[in-house]
Amino acid sequence: MTEAAAKRVGQVIDGKYRLGEFVGADEGSSVFLTDYDSPDVRKAAIKLVPEDSPAAEGLLARWRHAAKLFHPHLIRLLDMGRGELDGSAVLYVVIEYADESLSSVIARRPLGPDEARAILGPMVEALAYVHARGFVHCRIKPANIMAENDLLKISSDGLCRIGEFSGSVWKPGVYDPPEAAGGRISPAGDVWSLGMTLCEALTQRLPVWERTNQAEPALPSNLPPEFLDLARHCLRRDPQLRWSVADIAARLLPNAPTPPKQTPRGIQYSAAQRRFVGTAAPIGLALLAILAAVRIFHHPSQTESARAVTIAPTVVQPAVQPKVPPKPETRPVLAEAAAPVAKPTSHIAPPPASNPAVRSAEQPRSKSLAASKSVPPPTVVRPTESALATAPSSGVVHGKVVRQFLPDASQRARATIRGKVRVSVNVHVDESGRVTQAVFAAPGPSQYFADRALEAAKLWLFAPAKMAGHNVPSDWVLRFEFDPSAINVYPAQTAP
Repeated sequence: MTEAAAKRVGQVIDGKYRLGEFVGADEGSSVFLTDYDSPDVRKAAIKLVPEDSPAAEGLLARWRHAAKLFHPHLIRLLDMGRGELDGSAVLYVVIEYADESLSSVIARRPLGPDEARAILGPMVEALAYVHARGFVHCRIKPANIMAENDLLKISSDGLCRIGEFSGSVWKPGVYDPPEAAGGRISPAGDVWSLGMTLCEALTQRLPVWERTNQAEPALPSNLPPEFLDLARHCLRRDPQLRWSVADIAARLLPNAPTPPKQTPRGIQYSAAQRRFVGTAAPIGLALLAILAAVRIFHHPSQTESARAVTIAPTVVQPAVQPKVPPKPETRPVLAEAAAPVAKPTSHIAPPPASNPAVRSAEQPRSKSLAASKSVPPPTVVRPTESALATAPSSGVVHGKVVRQFLPDASQRARATIRGKVRVSVNVHVDESGRVTQAVFAAPGPSQYFADRALEAAKLWLFAPAKMAGHNVPSDWVLRFEFDPSAINVYPAQTAP
């Protein structure tokens, strides 16, 4: 601990937070333990940034935006503001405190392949959520991958808006992508940082590359063979040729096909992906299993429900049964609790046979990412009518949506839309509530958006329909609407 940090221990900032034990410093900031009065916060820390430092520009606004995000694999931001210490103005943010980080583990030993896959799942899930809400993490590295109260979490105090110019905020570090030197921020930058982190975690060595030339990074020679392809696609110098987090999630599946080479943001799914949704490791198993050399945790039972690596981040939680009031949430979940899904209203029309207003999403654009406008994240329309209905005369209980996935359509692709692109997909649901067949009812004018809608539809989960008290297959139509600011979906059961 530095002498300056030692002098600050015991001081109170903003009349609310006493600075406890000094726990570290990074890029001009300092972090202390502090007290935060909340029953669901086990331990808290406070991060201080001098207000006159270059890193402080726009920082408070970014913290306030990031504090609105809730995900089980994100460190929560609890409070933020301005204060004064030793006569100098500082910005502060109060965050959940994580006891362990991945950096402390790989300083002792490299991870095994199974351990790396277990960590990648929650990380990809959290990044998909962050990207879909218009943010980039910007700080993926081992020190920011942590275990907090038996959960793997990544930091959130460094989030930036997609498209934000970051050239004056920080100097690119060893985990930052080539384009960071020009101040460009995009989800592809997080993928690069994830690739660097993966290599270091598995080998205790970083890939070798130079910012001043165009050669691709040289991967560590002892990188396990099963991760070579994934690492290469994460560490492409051209951000448009890197895999997306959806591609990475697909590669985590056993026997998943390799996305086509040099196809930006391409992804293919198989039936194995649906199996993966139901067999992902329990929450917290990822980092807890590898921290045994550092600390013994009591991790969740293997029988607890598994949380999937979600390719599209918005999830609809199970609708409540009739006449039973919903229970309030007691902790952050993967996405907001949704109202029961309704059949689409009459103003939703089938898509036209053609729509010349849509430019091909696969065509390269002349403008750089830095020049492109930021597009708000996808949203889901949640109508208020209940899709769960009983017809006494026939003894039929309609099914309901348990989990929905939005198409993995990039914001850059959606920015090419003029008006709306509509895609309708018919899905057949078996007695267990899983989709066994998905075909186009109306593919719409764009092959790019049609393909992504079809693949997303295959992942949906339903509570099965019932007849005479028994589960029966059902048919649904899922109507997807894409526009520059949102992806909306309208499910409707068509049979029985």
